[in-house]
Amino acid sequence: MVQEVVRWRLMVVLTMMFLTGFHLQTSAQDFSVCQKNLKDLLITFNQSFEENDPALLKNPDYQRQLRELQAEYFKYHKLSYMSSDSVQRLNNEAILLALSGSYHKALHIMESLELSEDDAQVRYNRGLFNLLNKKYDSARNDFSSAPSHSYSAVNSLVSFGKQKKFAEGLSFAQGNEPKNSAGKFSYNLGLIHKFNGLFPEAIDELSSAIKQKDDIMAYRLQRGDLYMRTGNQKKAVKDFEKVARRHAKAQIRYANALLSLNQFANALSVFQKYLESEDKTFRGDAYVGMGHSYYGLNQIAEAQRYYRLASTMKRETPSLLSGIGNIHLSNHEYQFAYNSFDRALKKDTSYLPAYLGRAVAQYGLKKFELSLQDFKKAESIMDPDNKFFADLFVTRGFARYYLKNSKGAQDDFTTAIRLDGTRYEALAGMSSIMIDQKRYSEAGQFLSKALNYEQNYDRMWSNYGNLLLHFDMFKKAYNVFKKAIALNKQNIKAQNGWGVVLLENDQLDKSMVLFDSLVKENPQLPYLHNNHGIVQAYLGNRHEQRRQIDDANVRYEGSFSDFKKAMEVAPTRKFYNVNQGNVYRYWQQYDQASLSYQSYQDKSALNNTAVMYAGQEKMKDAKYYLGVAIQIDSLHRVFQYNMNILVKGKQQEMMKLVASAGDDGPYSDIGIKYSRDGFVTIYLYDYEYDTLAFKGRHYMPLPVAEYREDYFIPEYDFKFIAYPKKKDPPKVKTPSYKSQKVRMPGKKGRSGTRCPVFT
Repeated sequence: MVQEVVRWRLMVVLTMMFLTGFHLQTSAQDFSVCQKNLKDLLITFNQSFEENDPALLKNPDYQRQLRELQAEYFKYHKLSYMSSDSVQRLNNEAILLALSGSYHKALHIMESLELSEDDAQVRYNRGLFNLLNKKYDSARNDFSSAPSHSYSAVNSLVSFGKQKKFAEGLSFAQGNEPKNSAGKFSYNLGLIHKFNGLFPEAIDELSSAIKQKDDIMAYRLQRGDLYMRTGNQKKAVKDFEKVARRHAKAQIRYANALLSLNQFANALSVFQKYLESEDKTFRGDAYVGMGHSYYGLNQIAEAQRYYRLASTMKRETPSLLSGIGNIHLSNHEYQFAYNSFDRALKKDTSYLPAYLGRAVAQYGLKKFELSLQDFKKAESIMDPDNKFFADLFVTRGFARYYLKNSKGAQDDFTTAIRLDGTRYEALAGMSSIMIDQKRYSEAGQFLSKALNYEQNYDRMWSNYGNLLLHFDMFKKAYNVFKKAIALNKQNIKAQNGWGVVLLENDQLDKSMVLFDSLVKENPQLPYLHNNHGIVQAYLGNRHEQRRQIDDANVRYEGSFSDFKKAMEVAPTRKFYNVNQGNVYRYWQQYDQASLSYQSYQDKSALNNTAVMYAGQEKMKDAKYYLGVAIQIDSLHRVFQYNMNILVKGKQQEMMKLVASAGDDGPYSDIGIKYSRDGFVTIYLYDYEYDTLAFKGRHYMPLPVAEYREDYFIPEYDFKFIAYPKKKDPPKVKTPSYKSQKVRMPGKKGRSGTRCPVFT
């Protein structure tokens, strides 16, 4: 019986010793599992901040990992916790709360602790909770308790950035850069440089971050955004493309960067690929991008369809509204376009593409001053080296031209022509400026080039015809005015020119019928009266050649009346006096003729004065005046012709010869053919140039989406704190027993109890 008692007690002691050792071993093992699970979970937790995507914390995998961690920790807690471990327990439970999204509760728990200087890790963790709760000053105080921690400097820099204390952040960064922060310190410092407008320095820091760790998407996205802002679209494309395969956000940026390089087909392909994926986050952005792509490919109907789709899926953004505005501009719906761009600017007054769009809309509404004001606001993005801006330079050029700013208009037209040599609107605009500056030869060259690219605008033909009239190129002008009238019979200036070339083509009767009609319908136009008078004067000359003196006088009377009316309507046009002087000369009212010629002393008046004196046999005076005219214009064919006749004294002979010549003879020129005295009398035609106005192609540079996703990236490297190891339980003392052996008599001294044998 005694032996059984001993054996039972021994087994109790061994069992207690085994259980104590098992508890210690299991407890340690549970804590290492907790730490490992925490480390794994923090990867996703930090990723949500690295990618600015809180939705990652709602991911089923993350939630499952969080539950496993909680289970492991509570198992460990149940086995190892003692009342003296309250600081460790509260630290660990606060971490679990933070990981589950309860940032405020986590900080509340930590603020209840009274920490000693030895609790550096707990203080650091509390700093992370302060950072999560936007208590940045408190966070920095806690981080300062662990200066050697590799991420203390990173998180302190983040706290400065989030407070927008950029100057203090830069000062802090100068002496606190850690050796290894996986690029986060450089990234956050680069972001501070960006907010300070130091873009080159920001790009350098982001490049350093990428060299340290190229796995964090934000590094390349941020650098790509900066490249886009500084005009380095090609470099931006490379950055976005690098991460586009792994992140939908980068894929959208990549496609938009392709748009900025006018690679519309490639951008369209990337947007389509995204829409075929399962990701729905940026579907609205993709529809906007599709609209931009089709607009760039000049498929306006498709662009409009995708803009409408985008409008159903996302809120109106400046980029979307500008895209819709561009469609309205393409359809010349200026008021609708204005409304769209104006809404975009109300949402973001710094969105420059909307100013450009509104400027064009204002131009279409003929509000030229307001148009130029909007152009001024967007001047910084008017790229003089981008061919897609050619139409904008044309538009601004005409707005300036209509407001009498010829210098500015000329600069804009010159830029547009350099960007696109076929831009006929700019060529025609330059011709108008040259006409205003009386540089008629250059004007003709610009207009001739413009007509090579656009042959359906009557005003361009009309102006070109008038330039030909200026150079007395009547035969060439004949077909030009004919074309202008075919395009628009209501073009009065073209009809006027047509009447002149009919006269010069010796179709006097047709010219007379035309001018009769024009003068009757437009009595307020002085040039019609003037040219009508010239036709009547030539008819009078023809009647006089045919000895129809009464008819000739009727025509001269009509001619004089026309010139008088012209001067009454436009008294500043002194050259009408030259034409009136010719009638006085025909009536042999030489004093009146001389006064009329003197009222406009140009080379034509000098020629006619010379002819008048020649008719009076005052050859010396005639040669003098004609000589002065030749000095002014030595190549003028009429002056040369008249001088030749005057020198040879053959005017009477020439008069008879010309009068007998046929329509196709060598003297079929109208000025020679209907000469009364063998000399050519010059009449000054009048004409006006049309003010050119173009409907506008309104092909706008694309309003590529700008991403301003500027966020600082902390490092939340929470750490559990293990409970202190407990001392081993006291050893159980085993009582010593004296031997109970019973010695039996016998030769071998047997001991023990001898049991009887039963038989």
